[in-house]
Amino acid sequence: MAGIGFKLQKLFQEDYYSSRFKAYAFAGLVTSGPWLIVLVAITLIQWLSSLLSGIDLAEREVFTLSVAYCFIFSQVILGIQHLVVTRYVADLFYEKLYDRIFPTFLGVSKITILFSLIVWLGFAFYSPLHLGYKLVLLTLFMTLNLIWVMFIFLSAAKYYQAVAYSFLVGGGVGVLSILFIPLVPESFRIAMSLLMLLGFTLGMVITLFGLGFAMLITFPNRNREDQFSYLEYYDRFPALFGAGFLYNAGIWVCNWVIWFGEGGTVVAGTFLTNRLYDTAIFWSYLTIIPTLIIFVVSVETRFYERYRTFYGFINQGGTYDQIERAKDKMNSVLRQEMARLFRSQGIVSFLAILFSAWFVAWVGMDREIGEIFRVTTIGAFSNAMVLVITLLLLYFDDQKGAVWTSGLFFTLNGLFSWLLLPGGIDWYGVGFALGSTTAFLFAGARLIYFLREVDYYTFCRPVERERGNGFQRLGERLNRIRVL
Repeated sequence: MAGIGFKLQKLFQEDYYSSRFKAYAFAGLVTSGPWLIVLVAITLIQWLSSLLSGIDLAEREVFTLSVAYCFIFSQVILGIQHLVVTRYVADLFYEKLYDRIFPTFLGVSKITILFSLIVWLGFAFYSPLHLGYKLVLLTLFMTLNLIWVMFIFLSAAKYYQAVAYSFLVGGGVGVLSILFIPLVPESFRIAMSLLMLLGFTLGMVITLFGLGFAMLITFPNRNREDQFSYLEYYDRFPALFGAGFLYNAGIWVCNWVIWFGEGGTVVAGTFLTNRLYDTAIFWSYLTIIPTLIIFVVSVETRFYERYRTFYGFINQGGTYDQIERAKDKMNSVLRQEMARLFRSQGIVSFLAILFSAWFVAWVGMDREIGEIFRVTTIGAFSNAMVLVITLLLLYFDDQKGAVWTSGLFFTLNGLFSWLLLPGGIDWYGVGFALGSTTAFLFAGARLIYFLREVDYYTFCRPVERERGNGFQRLGERLNRIRVL
């Protein structure tokens, strides 16, 4: 994250509203741009397909659920490697070992493809869908997983423009492909949902190629040695694996539970869904985009400077008074920015809840969706705070606090949703709100506790227990297999 700060600081040096607008727009591009582009693309595809004859509601629903499943489970797979790989790549950049970055990308991509194939095989065995449809889903699923991998490396290299342009072009192709469906001769027509999925997959493949081209430009030293050396970081930082996986799984565990509750259906004999809850939670997550943007701007402008000063005194032999003053300034700025973030997101969430009935009536959704939305918006607010505080804990290398927070987030969301499931629709979203809010309170208490003695934890870290080296040995064995 530290890379984007320098760009934002340049924009804020000009005391004009246009400069601040550019800074927030740039932060939005980095944090939510790809997500919003894909979201708009899917929405436009749904709208255009509803205007075309021959594409009924059932076909559109199969398409939407196919894309949703690919996104949900690709995010869970991303959580397995995300934080570990990010830490490893950050260390390579810090040590200027640039020649080892591209081989790491190859290794991460291969492990990701393996996980994707395993998940897809389970899906293919269970689903009665046509084999051709399953193969297109496999293509989309692997494409999305590789896109997230490239996102990690290109973000570390601060090549944000390539990410945005690639998603824009890919999303545009996915949308425009719908317009060609009526041109397909009747004799070659297959299921409309498959045609829609083919068009969207083509767009995502183009996005993948755009990111791949950016990877080749960004990392010209493309040797193939030591592709799996990053696996040793699973031995060194197991908490990073736990935090990344549990948080990503915790986002969706409520959906998985409620799919089996009242109103849950099975579409095409394959996709479990609960239309009321899934729609409500989807709109709720849109309300937390301001948190993602404000957090990046706040952390990368005011707080990061104090953070760097504090650790600069520690690393370069500052006096005790210098360290104490730097700590007080850092904590003071962090409190101010967190309060501003809390207020800003609170206003957005409050307005979303206040106008939810009007919005639901305007778009023609069921009244039950609005009722669930009001509850899930509270959960989304707490979820955003959990994410922010977890990132701050990782800033201070409190990996134990981060994994405890993520573990609590996942466990309580799933547990409360399961306990309240017999209550039916009236209780949908309450488990998510309770679990996320409890995790938020714990994370906030942990951050306060840690910051009070941050200098102590910096100087007096406990001696780490001797860890196993199973992943390191696995990485060494894989490095020796030349065919990989």
